[in-house]
Amino acid sequence: MDDPGQWYRNDYGPAWTTALNSFNTYRKEFPIGQNGWLTASLSARDWNKDGNIESPPSLTTQTLGSEKVAVMNVPDHTGGVILRPSQKLPDYYRIEYKLKTLDFGGKRNGSIEYNGRTNGYSNTGCKTQHPWGEGQNSPGWSGNASAPYCEWQDVRRGTYGYNGFHFLSIVDFANPAPRNNHFWHYRRKVLMDAFSQHPDRVGSGTGGRVCNAATNTYYNYRDGNFNTVNMWISGMPNWNPGPGGLAGNSQWFMTPCSGGVAEQQLSSAAELQPELMPNEFYTFAIERDQTGYVLEVTGNFARSGQRTIRMHRPFVVNNNPIWHYNVKASEYNGQFNGNLVQNDDNGSTTWSNQWPAGSAYPDYFVIGDLYTNVYEGSASLTDVRLYVPQTTGTPNLALNKTATADSSCAANEGPAKAVNGSVSGGNTDKWCSLGSSKWIRVDLGSNQSVGKIVLKHSGAGGEQAVWNTRDFDVQVSTNGTTWTNVAQPRGNTANITTHTFTPRDVRYIRVNVLAPTSNSDTAARIYELEAYAS
Repeated sequence: MDDPGQWYRNDYGPAWTTALNSFNTYRKEFPIGQNGWLTASLSARDWNKDGNIESPPSLTTQTLGSEKVAVMNVPDHTGGVILRPSQKLPDYYRIEYKLKTLDFGGKRNGSIEYNGRTNGYSNTGCKTQHPWGEGQNSPGWSGNASAPYCEWQDVRRGTYGYNGFHFLSIVDFANPAPRNNHFWHYRRKVLMDAFSQHPDRVGSGTGGRVCNAATNTYYNYRDGNFNTVNMWISGMPNWNPGPGGLAGNSQWFMTPCSGGVAEQQLSSAAELQPELMPNEFYTFAIERDQTGYVLEVTGNFARSGQRTIRMHRPFVVNNNPIWHYNVKASEYNGQFNGNLVQNDDNGSTTWSNQWPAGSAYPDYFVIGDLYTNVYEGSASLTDVRLYVPQTTGTPNLALNKTATADSSCAANEGPAKAVNGSVSGGNTDKWCSLGSSKWIRVDLGSNQSVGKIVLKHSGAGGEQAVWNTRDFDVQVSTNGTTWTNVAQPRGNTANITTHTFTPRDVRYIRVNVLAPTSNSDTAARIYELEAYAS
C-alpha cells in the first residue's frame, strides 16, 4: 500500500525487502503543453542495473491523419507513462481529452491473441507482479516473497492475468507518478479505466457485467470484447484487512443500466471498439462542481453505438463518501476519519488519522499507464484541455444569514444548516422538518436586490433523489408579513433548482413545502438556500 513498503514487509517479511532491492528503477519527468501546464512522468526498471534501460517507455509526438498526437509506449509491464497537471487542479473544473488509439489488451477481431501478443503483452520472457503481489494469502500462489521472479503472479495469463489503462483518474496524491498498482488502490477518488481480464482470470465465472445502454440491460464480460470502460468511485477503505491482505478502498461502479447509482459489483458502463480507431475516437472528461464529480465518455461503443455516457456522483450518498473528496478543509468535518490497522504475520503497524478534520486533498488527474508491476501496451491521445468556470463575483446574499423554520427533525438539522454554504458535511448538513406545515425563512438583514434563488435538495447533499422537494412555493417579502410568490414548482425531481425573476427589493425569503418528496417519506429536506442579485 504505502510507497516505502512497510505494509509488504509486515506481510511477507524480510524476503520482501530483498526482492524490492533486487532491481533499480529510473524516473524521468518533463513539462509539456501550453506554458508547461502538463507534466509527463515516466518510470522504467533497469534489469541489469547497468544504467541502460532494456525496454524503455516513451512519450513521443507524431502526425495521425490531420492531427498531432502524443504517443505513450510501454513495452514492458514494469514501466509506466502518465500525463498529469503540473499544478493542483482548481476547486471546480472540467478536464477532457481525445483518445485516438488504444492497445493495452482486450480482444481484437474476437481474439485475445493478436499481433504476436497475448492480451496486449509481449510473449517474450516472464510477466509477473514481482515484488508487489496481491498479498501473502491470495489464492493461486505460494505467498513466498523469496520465490524467483518467474514464480510470482503471472499478469499475462492465468488467475492474475489482466491488462488495462487509466483513461482518466482523479487522485489525492500530489504530483502523481507511476507506482505499483496497490499503492494507487488507496489513492484514487474517481476514475475511468480499462480492465481487460484474460479468459483464465474469468474462468467459469462471468468476469463481471457490461451495460448495453441501447437496451438498458447487462451482458456478461466473458461475452464481450474485453475492452471495457469502467466508471467508478473509491469509497471507504477496509480499516483492518487482516493478515495476508492489502489495504484498499471499496469500489463503486456506475452505469446507465443502474441509472447512475454507484453499486459494489464489477460493472462496466460500455465497451470500446479499438478496431474503429483512429478513424473514430473517444472523448473522456471529468468535472468537479460544488456537489460532486461528473464522469463522462463519448464515442461509438460496442452494442450500444454512438452516445455520450455521463454520470454525476455527489460527494456523499447515504453516508458513503467519495474517498478524500475534500480539496479544501472547509468541505469536510472529519466524520469519516479512521485508523488503518495492519496486524500481519511479520509485523503490525497503525497508520493513524487517515481522513481527519482540517485535512485537504487537492485534485490531480492522471492519464495513462500508472502501474509499475502490471499493464503493457501503447496509446495515443490529443486535445488535453482544462476548463475552469467563470467566476462572476456575485455573492450569495443568504450565506450565514439568520434562518428560522417551522420545526427541525433533529437539533443538528436546524435551519442554520441551510445557509452555511455547504452540502458536503453528511446527512445532517441540511434543514429537515417533519412538521405539519413545513417552511424555512431567511432574513437577509436589510432590503437587498434579489433576482435569483437557488435551492439544493436531498440529492445535492448525497441523499436519495426521490426525496428532492417535489412541490413548493418560493416567496419573498420586504417586511416578513406580506409575501409574493416568485416560483411555484410542482413535480420537481431535480437535485438543484434555480428560480430567476425580475430583480426586486427583498429582505425575507421563505420556502413553503407542500409535498416534501416523491414517495411516502414525509420529511422536508433543504441542504442549501442561496440568494443572488441576478
